[in-house]
Amino acid sequence: MTAHSQNPIGANDLSNALSASVMPVGVNNPGGATASTLGLPQGEADANKVLVIFKEDTPPSEIENAIRNVESQGGRITQRYTSVMLGFAAQLPDNTVQSMASNPHVDYIEPDGQVSIYTQELLKSKN
Repeated sequence: MTAHSQNPIGANDLSNALSASVMPVGVNNPGGATASTLGLPQGEADANKVLVIFKEDTPPSEIENAIRNVESQGGRITQRYTSVMLGFAAQLPDNTVQSMASNPHVDYIEPDGQVSIYTQELLKSKN
């Protein structure tokens, strides 16, 4: 009997799901003067749930300054990211989204939401 090195069923699924949950989906704006904003809703001050991702070389003090700025303008930080990427998830008023996009340390801003790596196909019944 030979032993095979195989992952348990679903082990890779969990690993992929965890990776997808922390990987940003979007386009970086290398060398740009301002961060790109990807598909942010306009005119919905209370509905701007976004991820603000900073450039890798951003000092922690600049991120803390940005967080204080967000909070002072009525925004709410819902999550902080410090290991795989630098940034935070927040609910921001429109004017704060625009000011964050002009921050030279911000790499990009994108809508926050759940990402799934699975799709479900619906079968149509034939009559």
